[in-house]
Amino acid sequence: MGFYINPVDMSKESWLDKHGNRLLSVCEAAKLFGTEYLPVCLVDNGIFTAAAIGYSEAELDAFNHPQDTRPKTFYAVHRNDLFQVCPEYKKYFERTIEE
Repeated sequence: MGFYINPVDMSKESWLDKHGNRLLSVCEAAKLFGTEYLPVCLVDNGIFTAAAIGYSEAELDAFNHPQDTRPKTFYAVHRNDLFQVCPEYKKYFERTIEE
């Protein structure tokens, strides 16, 4: 995935607990496309975690690959909340709306 959340005032986990709704599966995450919510995948990489925005179905599929066995938790997060912690995603979104 190309866009990650990195809150400055709390951990990614705390931010997701505050702004996201935990999902039970990647199938629930896929149902978010076309809504104002996007899936965010919190991935445990061992020594650090990453919280990646699933801004497209292809990006979400990358984290659902059968050979990727890292522990993952999916969240539904409102787009406006994501804009606050990932300005790069906001710029990308605004460009895609203009096209």
